[in-house]
Amino acid sequence: MGRGTRKSLLGRSLIVLQTNLQAGTDPDVLDAVFNNVSEGALVVNRLRKLIAMNPAAAQITGWKPRDLTSISCNVFQCRNESGKRTCEESCIAQRCIETPQQFGPMFLRINRADGTPISVEATFLPVRASDPRSGVCVLLLRDITVLEHFDTTVRQLNQEVAEKNIILRGFSDQMSVAWRAAMIDLRAGAEGLRARFAKELGESGLRSIDRMVNATQKLETTFAQLKSQIQVTLQPRRKQPPA
Repeated sequence: MGRGTRKSLLGRSLIVLQTNLQAGTDPDVLDAVFNNVSEGALVVNRLRKLIAMNPAAAQITGWKPRDLTSISCNVFQCRNESGKRTCEESCIAQRCIETPQQFGPMFLRINRADGTPISVEATFLPVRASDPRSGVCVLLLRDITVLEHFDTTVRQLNQEVAEKNIILRGFSDQMSVAWRAAMIDLRAGAEGLRARFAKELGESGLRSIDRMVNATQKLETTFAQLKSQIQVTLQPRRKQPPA
């Protein structure tokens, strides 16, 4: 899953870790921060190995500390904008350590220990170290599987609505043509009767013809208004800019 542009969900945990990592905080304090942030946090070394994780990361991934010896960070399947995996050509964790600079937030996929696929928002944060050769980075993550499922569902519903709108618009156009043709024929017939049989119809008959003509005109107007309302309803709504 490629990098996303949506606003980060990590919030305060990201700010706290950024501040402490960039300041070269005392290891004991940093360890406490690492273990107490509400989001998942893992330590990745230069060899792409996961060497530590906090309780939140264990809960998200289902991994146990002993599992880390056999897990490398390529389980996160980092991908570029086109969806191609980038682990083999340019490891984000290594770039984070070597630069050193933050990468992310981005949106990645992993499989939990039980094989369940999940989506996570991830941010790679460099750790300030006196010896760059011993560098590591912190991978901060949050499970967004439910949010992603919600987004997918909304997109599917929007697509279904768009398809039904096309059908409804076509039906409206067809009805408009058929209705207008019928009203024209009815009005023309009534006016023809009035012109040809005015004497035979008398005043009462002519009033009936007039009412028929007026009724067809009102029906045409009403149907035109209804069609206009349908077209307005089917138009995509413009998103309001944030205040």
